[in-house]
Amino acid sequence: MIQLIDPNDIHSAADTWSGFIYQGKVALYHVLKLINEKDSIDGLHLQLDSLEDFAIIRYENSEPKPITLHQVKAVKSHYYSKYKQAFEKLEKRKDDFPCDEEACFHLATNNEKSKADIETLHPKLKVYDYDGNPYCKIEDMQDKIKILANNCLTKFGLTHLSSDNYLDTLSNELEFLITSNVILIHAQNHLPNGESINKSAYYTTISLNRFRDIIVVDLTTLHQDKNYFIKKLKTDFNRYYQEFCFEFENEIDDEAQKKLHLYLVYFNSLNDSQFEAFLQKIMPQRNVRFSTLQEYKDNSLLKDEIKKAFFNILHNIRNSDDDGINKIGWIDTENKKYFPSTIIVSNTTQSRQNISVEILNTALETLVEVPFNTDFIITEGCNVSSIEEEANKSTRINQADIDILNDSTSPDYNKITNWKNVSLIELEQAKQKLNDNNN
Repeated sequence: MIQLIDPNDIHSAADTWSGFIYQGKVALYHVLKLINEKDSIDGLHLQLDSLEDFAIIRYENSEPKPITLHQVKAVKSHYYSKYKQAFEKLEKRKDDFPCDEEACFHLATNNEKSKADIETLHPKLKVYDYDGNPYCKIEDMQDKIKILANNCLTKFGLTHLSSDNYLDTLSNELEFLITSNVILIHAQNHLPNGESINKSAYYTTISLNRFRDIIVVDLTTLHQDKNYFIKKLKTDFNRYYQEFCFEFENEIDDEAQKKLHLYLVYFNSLNDSQFEAFLQKIMPQRNVRFSTLQEYKDNSLLKDEIKKAFFNILHNIRNSDDDGINKIGWIDTENKKYFPSTIIVSNTTQSRQNISVEILNTALETLVEVPFNTDFIITEGCNVSSIEEEANKSTRINQADIDILNDSTSPDYNKITNWKNVSLIELEQAKQKLNDNNN
């Protein structure tokens, strides 16, 4: 067996989940394009975060051989100087790892230089074309994926499945195949005597036939499958993360970016039941249920809550003190515990009362335990010294239920009574208490 390329010579960014969300979507777009255009995709594989951000490869003597290399740059700047080093890097990659066809550069923003100008300055690469445009905005990528997925249904004679809801289902399943692959790379790396990230990313590829197999199967029944909704929620969660990083790219330095990536690695590594429990903990104000489409619509993630509160908290608060099973949480100098949330209500009297009532009612209904037995739940901008005292100001709390719980010794009831000692604290105050603490 002749080893064409030594994977140990290639640094994979998979260990930081670097740019994975948008890269994964771009990779899926390109895979669907190949499925639409080619008579056969036999022997073609997708490789992620190894030879390049992604690559289409074939196997020669059981070793990956690149066909096309793809670098993805999801930044807002339209200045050529912002990309010049990345253009040069891709050209060098093509020299170091010769591919059968092209080295493609994917832009998320229209550049000040034209496609022809860039390719003249960098003759070893091609600027990827999106229906006549040399770029594709992050917010437009999902719709473009659905258009190509619909074209695939037409190609395989499945136009009867073509609907907006079905295309959502199909694109989510296809995208989750990519997410699962990156999770597998991490899992292999963390096994006893596991492979290095570099080697694992190099060899853990996805046959394009696996994408085709998902396309040609009727996925209608997945609409009633709870696992489907969890996959969709994970997809939404990842998409909101990518949008957050894109919107605040000038405020997120390298250290903060690595911190956020590692959090995301953890979130994506959770199995279905763990992810469901995690969502309930960061959304104590809402009963997390999604066994049906209606429950998903009523109780799923809200973009503003995730981006403006949860990711903003993770970005602004120092690295977590919790290295155990929970992975997120902080302790201040008085040994008080803090936990992030998706709560974005204001600090008005009515808002403080409403959110306290919602939290206690959710606790009564779901028996959800206080995350990490925390003392403070961090919000975007709301302070409540005692959830119980604030909720007691409202007639919407059944005080008789609370009184019964107070006299009970049941472990389930203890889950609820523990909420009485929890406070809400706004992000700015939490930063003052936590970011100066270097325990």
